[in-house]
Amino acid sequence: MKLHPESPRLTALVLGELSEKEARAVRLAVEADPALKRVVAELEDTTRVLTKSLQQRPIALRPDQREAILRAAKDAENTAKITPFPTARKPLKVLLATFAAAAVITLAVLVLNQNPAGKDNSAKTPTASPDEITIDVAMLPAPGPPETAVKEPSRVNVSTTSALAKAAVARSSAMEKKGGLFLQKVAECVSNSPVPKDSDFPQLRPRGEVAALSQPALPLPVQAGVSSHIWITRMVREEQKLPPVNAVRVEEILNHFSLQPTGTTSVSEGVTLSTETIACPWKPSAMLLLVSFRGANDSACDVTANFQANPTNVRSYRLLGFSNVSDLDPSPLPTVLPAKTITSLAIEIEPATSAGDIGSIAWSVNGTSTPKIPLVRNIDAKPSDDARFAALVCTYAQWLINQPAGRVDKEMLTTLARESFSESLPAERLDFLSLIEQSLAL
Repeated sequence: MKLHPESPRLTALVLGELSEKEARAVRLAVEADPALKRVVAELEDTTRVLTKSLQQRPIALRPDQREAILRAAKDAENTAKITPFPTARKPLKVLLATFAAAAVITLAVLVLNQNPAGKDNSAKTPTASPDEITIDVAMLPAPGPPETAVKEPSRVNVSTTSALAKAAVARSSAMEKKGGLFLQKVAECVSNSPVPKDSDFPQLRPRGEVAALSQPALPLPVQAGVSSHIWITRMVREEQKLPPVNAVRVEEILNHFSLQPTGTTSVSEGVTLSTETIACPWKPSAMLLLVSFRGANDSACDVTANFQANPTNVRSYRLLGFSNVSDLDPSPLPTVLPAKTITSLAIEIEPATSAGDIGSIAWSVNGTSTPKIPLVRNIDAKPSDDARFAALVCTYAQWLINQPAGRVDKEMLTTLARESFSESLPAERLDFLSLIEQSLAL
């Protein structure tokens, strides 16, 4: 039996809804395909979390809570009838197939835990519990590291700043407490909401280059959303237009895909940190450092990491994406890496030498320091397929926002896309190549 990662049989297997004969055939297919194994593992993890949460306390639902759950069930049923895009992969189907079966149960658990006694919490600080995510909160990117030099903010309406500040506080609180679940619900909210107007996206402060001599250390984020990929796909395919600059978040497009750099790797308490370097497509003198955090299998972990540039061999660097919102002070970086999740990021590095030590990554897990990961530039090393694809994703994002100005043109993007194509490319990556082709035609 040959199965696709989007197959509903995988969900049915985890939920015990298959016959013994069919379940045996599905298990054999899963054992033979690493991609299917990852999907099944994620489904099993979600099921365990929900089951454990439901067993905490059997509290009866109030009438208003019951009505909310019924509405959610009806919405989930309607969502399953969405007409798919005519492409190699249906961008939203994996997300919906994975979580639609658990949506109603999750909603019930969170309603009970958030307000078990029917108390009025309207006067409290907003917490953005996953079942109460508004589009204002969902449109905010995950917090990025503080910036060393921020231009003077433009004058804005005080009420707008207040609304942004409240949404940012709610987002940060939810990400720290239940980051994985929160980001999943954000993606669902974005998928099921109308595409925002261009003017509705919060204005972002693009990150500039940082001199390694004056600022050698960069705190690394361990959480990122995927909303930008959803918006871009819908704008290009449904609205036949390119997205506005503030809708393009490099990290959110990058983290739509599961990437595993094959350079230096370190493991601590079940958490894996992988790195790899590759030539920067839009800047021949520079390189891209790819960093990927993979969560432990059994539980969430507190992870902190810092890129430490070697000022002798590095002139400057720039974290791609993770832009902070204009008119808001940077929020603290979340440090909780949910179990079985992958967070990837890319850093553009301008080296001062053709090879050698460019620095290291210092990191810790649950308060325990781990040996630093050395970063060495090797121009002769052959990049992995994941690194090449990550470079393509970053190039596409740079083209959409024209940053650096004039560095990425259609010819460069087309060439990279063609070089990334192969018959064995996973469906979601083939679909991304199709998205690039459609974008270039607009």
